[in-house]
Amino acid sequence: MTYHLEPQVEAIISQSEKCACIMGTIEWPAGMARFHNGAGPIKSDGETYWGVANNGMVSVIKEGSAPRVTLTLITPDTSVLAEALKDDAAGGEVRLYLGVFNDDQQLVAKQLIYLGIVNNTPAKYSAPPTISVECVSYTHRWSQPKRYTTYSAASQRAIYPNDSFLDDVEAVAKGPLSSYSGSNAVSSGGRGGGGTTTTRQR
Repeated sequence: MTYHLEPQVEAIISQSEKCACIMGTIEWPAGMARFHNGAGPIKSDGETYWGVANNGMVSVIKEGSAPRVTLTLITPDTSVLAEALKDDAAGGEVRLYLGVFNDDQQLVAKQLIYLGIVNNTPAKYSAPPTISVECVSYTHRWSQPKRYTTYSAASQRAIYPNDSFLDDVEAVAKGPLSSYSGSNAVSSGGRGGGGTTTTRQR
């Protein structure tokens, strides 16, 4: 990802003694996760970013080419690990910021430096347990649509409001095949629901 520093951020980064951190948000199924790579909490825009200190790591973001970034959290808390294993965060938006501080250690500005989505969330059972969140940038995702495009009932109905095919897919995935009626409508085309519909029967 190529970016230009905002004047206030650049001015602080250019000082001989600089104070900065990486801040980030991950859209997680249980709620938004906010963090930074320092210690203690940081307030920004009314939200709290929690410090992971030495327990967290952000892989190097190379200017001009950052299709993938890995966020790592080492935790002895088994409940946190269990939540990471239970929740499917794939597709959640990820934002990374460069935050800068004044001489009084107050956050004065932050700039977005990475925008992408969660690709997968593997957990390693090493000692101590490690949660690794692999992220891909939106630009990288768009360049490989066949690999990263996903379909859901909501996305299908946004294009074809009368098409319930993916409703059926989700219903079958959640219950026994015998519970499927096979009577939902399928659109024959026409963006925005303008096409004719047929009815599937078993």
